[in-house]
Amino acid sequence: MKIKILRFIKSELFLISFIFILGTILRFYKLGTIPSGFVNDEANFGYNAYSLIKTGKDEFGSSWPLIFRSFGDGKMPIYFYLTIPFVLVFGLTEFAVRFPSALFGSLTIIVIYFLTKKLTNKKSISFLSSLVLATLPWHIHFSRAAFEANIGLFFISLATALFIYKKPLLSALVFTFSIFSYHAPRIFVPMWLVYLCIYFRKKINFKKTLTIFFLLTAIPWIVLSISGQSLNRASGITLVHQQSGIKQRLTQKFSESRNQSLLLVRALHNRPVEYLLDFSKRYFSHFDSNFLFFQGDPNRPRYRAPDMGQALWLSIPFFYIGLYFLVKNKLFLIIAWIILSPIASAITFETPSAIRSLLLITPLSITIALGLYQTFTLTKLKMLKLLFIIILLPLFIYNLAHYLDAYFVHMPVHQPYEWQGGYKELVQKLTKLMPQYDKAVITDVRGTPYIYFLFYNQYSPLKWHAQADQSITIDPKFKYYSIGQLENLHFVSKTCPANPDLWPDDTHIPEKDVLYVCTQEHHPNNLIRNGNLQIIDQINFDDGQAAFVLMAKPPKLQVPGQ
Repeated sequence: MKIKILRFIKSELFLISFIFILGTILRFYKLGTIPSGFVNDEANFGYNAYSLIKTGKDEFGSSWPLIFRSFGDGKMPIYFYLTIPFVLVFGLTEFAVRFPSALFGSLTIIVIYFLTKKLTNKKSISFLSSLVLATLPWHIHFSRAAFEANIGLFFISLATALFIYKKPLLSALVFTFSIFSYHAPRIFVPMWLVYLCIYFRKKINFKKTLTIFFLLTAIPWIVLSISGQSLNRASGITLVHQQSGIKQRLTQKFSESRNQSLLLVRALHNRPVEYLLDFSKRYFSHFDSNFLFFQGDPNRPRYRAPDMGQALWLSIPFFYIGLYFLVKNKLFLIIAWIILSPIASAITFETPSAIRSLLLITPLSITIALGLYQTFTLTKLKMLKLLFIIILLPLFIYNLAHYLDAYFVHMPVHQPYEWQGGYKELVQKLTKLMPQYDKAVITDVRGTPYIYFLFYNQYSPLKWHAQADQSITIDPKFKYYSIGQLENLHFVSKTCPANPDLWPDDTHIPEKDVLYVCTQEHHPNNLIRNGNLQIIDQINFDDGQAAFVLMAKPPKLQVPGQ
């Protein structure tokens, strides 16, 4: 009996099941409450799924669209449709919206096992790659919120595995899904498919396979080009955008190059050179040790736990050892995957980006696993191997615990505004207060608040369809959509072109019967000091700081419950 139990524990099924269960727990534990905020994109996924369930149309009245207008950024459709069954089962909740990401993140653990097994023919490396992915901070983080990129990572990993297992047609279909899941795969997949066909050219019908891949993966590009929606998003974040700073640097260099020949100046300082240098800098920033192991994404705190890298710091030596053995063992498929993964991110001006380079996760996990395996096998003496395990295991547990503490304990109170906290309570409070007021004027400086009122109030999609197009406002800088009005709720900011005079300041006296909602740092102090406005309520972030301040003109002041 004991022998059978030991055999089962050592069996392939038990080990991969254990790793899968561990990874699933890390992805589903307190999924509905941590992250403690709820980003507007997540609310957008949820409400559009709800609208499709109720009406067969998205929030703007389009029937089962392939491209969702969303906030004007032309979102890919996969995550919206994946959310529908979970909203049906769990209702319109944060948990339901995040469920697809956590589920497909967990399934990626299984996919990477079989992918690595086929590539290396080593079960040990396959188990290790699954374990690395299951406990990888980068992947845990993006599996615990509604991130489209995480779905794209699953589809690309699965499609690659299917191709290697000689299922080219099925592989091509899954690659097509990946392009419809997120923007980065649109850049990565065509390059990756060409490489796969070249790499396996002796094992496949090269022309037939490439033709199938081309036809199936060209469909998303054609649809996206016709829609034009996603192109607005791309033009606002790429290196050609003014915010990248390249044009300004060229102008400065031209002005500094006095008394030099025009030919020399243009030879040294021109757009191709500047774009190439800028792209190279941004590309290699994704391999910086601070980004990978210590600091994480430097531009968006939302994409990392505080004071943590994208991977455990314990994996540093094994990553570099793994890179060495990738080259030595001629695992060029993984090397190419590593090389191609950051390209989509490097053509944007926010780098390194944890979300746009998310496709790096799979080859990163395999590389670290290979480094672990080679380090252990190169240790010839059994005593040294035992010592290696005795030292490594507690360090691994400590490092993982350190990350989980950062994620579950510190992240909810560390820069909580990054996760747009406070909106749920704001919707609840305003729903109770609005019968006392003619209208509310609500700041939109922290995003697009209208979507939270639709989501948390489960607002009738049919009623919203009648208002949506007439309420759209467009950010003049990045061309994002926002909404200026939802019934008697007005969403404004200092730069909002719709109803700019609604917001009170020193020249605009607040109106009676109007409830004003602003952030702590933007509320009009002078109007409060001179008695024209009075604070009637406050909503705090998890760290105790004010997220929103509710104000009204004193004669109309009514405190709830009195």
